Amino acid sequence: MVLLDPTGRPNGTARKDQVHGQDTPFHLAISCYVVRADGAVLVSRRSAAKVTWPGIWTNGCCGHPRPGESLEEAVCRHLFDELHLRPRRLQVVLPDFAYRATMANGVVEHELCPVFIAEVDGDPTPNPEEVDAVDWQTWAELRRRAAAPDSDLSPWSRTQIARMEAMITDPLEWVRRPEPIAPERFVTSPPCDPFAVMGTDLEQLIEEFIDGAVANLATYDPLAPEMAAPLRALFRAGGKRLRPCLVYCGFQAAESLTDASCEQRENVANVAAAVEMLHTFALLHDDIMDRSATRRGQPTAHIRFAAMHDSCSAKGDSEWFGLSAAVVAGDLAFVWADQLLDRVRRDPATVEQLRGIYAALRNEVIAGQYLDIRLAGSAATDVQALTVALLKSGRYTVTRPLELGATLAAASDRVIDALRTYGDAIGVAFQLRDDVLGVFGDSALTGKGAADDLTSGKASLLLVRARELARPAHRAVLERCLGEPGLDEERIEECREAIRASGALASIERLIDANHDAAIAALGGLPESAREHLGALAPMLAHRDR
Repeated sequence: MVLLDPTGRPNGTARKDQVHGQDTPFHLAISCYVVRADGAVLVSRRSAAKVTWPGIWTNGCCGHPRPGESLEEAVCRHLFDELHLRPRRLQVVLPDFAYRATMANGVVEHELCPVFIAEVDGDPTPNPEEVDAVDWQTWAELRRRAAAPDSDLSPWSRTQIARMEAMITDPLEWVRRPEPIAPERFVTSPPCDPFAVMGTDLEQLIEEFIDGAVANLATYDPLAPEMAAPLRALFRAGGKRLRPCLVYCGFQAAESLTDASCEQRENVANVAAAVEMLHTFALLHDDIMDRSATRRGQPTAHIRFAAMHDSCSAKGDSEWFGLSAAVVAGDLAFVWADQLLDRVRRDPATVEQLRGIYAALRNEVIAGQYLDIRLAGSAATDVQALTVALLKSGRYTVTRPLELGATLAAASDRVIDALRTYGDAIGVAFQLRDDVLGVFGDSALTGKGAADDLTSGKASLLLVRARELARPAHRAVLERCLGEPGLDEERIEECREAIRASGALASIERLIDANHDAAIAALGGLPESAREHLGALAPMLAHRDR
């Protein structure tokens, strides 16, 4: 068997008969659901002679890849050895599945276990040493069987079926989907600089806009411009400028920026500036909700305002003033973002389309942020955590900015569909990497507190899965510490060790890789320049360290 380190990389081998016990090490496995042409799904009963989980009903087949064997090769080998079946089609459905389960006798299973669906012809011929009975069921019947309180299915298959139910309506349709294009095909070598497509337009435009907006604030009262100081400071502190870049890339997917008119370039720059200003609004409010002290290596807005209140020897609670003023500054950035979008000069139909996409972006990020705080510290599900990742970050960071740029260029439905597929996939990978960095990142690189996600009890997929997969002693550590302000370094490290040992980190790394590959595969129908820029962005978003 292949043993795994906390990130899911192979780090040794061991004999199966010497591994499974009360302290089973984290190792690699595979699971496969077998479906035939009429849509029926196979369930099998493990032989009573099996050492682990004897006599239990489960999915088609399960097993362990051998050292040097690919996952697909392992699935095919087990299908033939256990059921004498060969797959017509084979596709991974849950590349990131991991689980921990304990038998009645105390033997533990602890695996990273990617799940496949195989379409087969004919009926199985079970190997009695592995399988002593089989049955075919409809997908609806199997879902009901798995969800029953007294289900007789294996613990891993019950969890797998619940997760698949949220993703697919029919296993046969899933396995018959077109094969994705090999990711390597569209990755440039050497990679281009995707941010070069923006030039310097954005920086100059936002600086000039803030100058004018501050001058306007000063007409109300000499103190009013104070609101803008943290906005300008946050903008000048840098940041990834990712969302503006994606507006430009979305435009480039349908029309060359080099050939675009001056008015079109101004339109792209204004939309890009609007999404960056909206991001500033989100950061100011996010820092309050997360109780963050730093952002981009400098004090957050509410800390700045509190310090200003103290320095003025003003009466009242300086901390409360800081929080209140930061909320108002965030609101100001929200208004400014609208004003920047209003500067677009296009026909009414296009402006209406842009407004619709922008409204969806704002609704999604606000809904995602609410769910993020609503689910913090609670028993959030896998599906809920992924929904937050998609709404709060995936759509807001990648998909909608791409759509905005493409709409400015009057892109075809085919191009926009490809951009949406790319955006949702790499956007989720971006958020999952953010979740990993929120626990294991270097604060000197990320510019944020090293334990913010732990102290806020954030319902990130990483922490949701860590709670689910951790052994009892480690789960107790997480339950005690997550959501607890003021964690010291010793308890932070205890949490990190619990997460590493659970297998959750390995599971998230696999999901990041799968979303990265799905994003790259979606670029096949786009123009070469768009493929180059978006292909170069994908690994920067999925595998960054800051």
